[in-house]
Amino acid sequence: MTTDAAPSFLFVDEDPLQLSALRRLLRDVPGIKRAATSAEEALRMAEEEPPSVVIAAYILPGMDGLSLIAALRARHPATLCGLHTTQLPGRDIIPPGITILLKPCPPERLRAFLLSGTNAAPK
Repeated sequence: MTTDAAPSFLFVDEDPLQLSALRRLLRDVPGIKRAATSAEEALRMAEEEPPSVVIAAYILPGMDGLSLIAALRARHPATLCGLHTTQLPGRDIIPPGITILLKPCPPERLRAFLLSGTNAAPK
């Protein structure tokens, strides 16, 4: 989603260290950066403030990252979504338009993905 408004990032992972690393990666980028440790918490946050960009872990408490992304996209179809995982889900279950970011993912690749859905992306 590219707009003049500041972007809203939503990071979802049960590991607080991963969430902290994602926030640090974008510390110099304007916008809202929120973190959730479960899919349910992420869905609540997205209802309060629809995210421009979501990056979710595949393994989450409550539901997996793909199910979370499907639920988010049903409510906010323009949201750019990425799945951050150590194990590649079967290609037949990955919906179109979801970027898979295998852990460990180089920071510059993560940052490029996160910025690609904002007006902060390099032209």
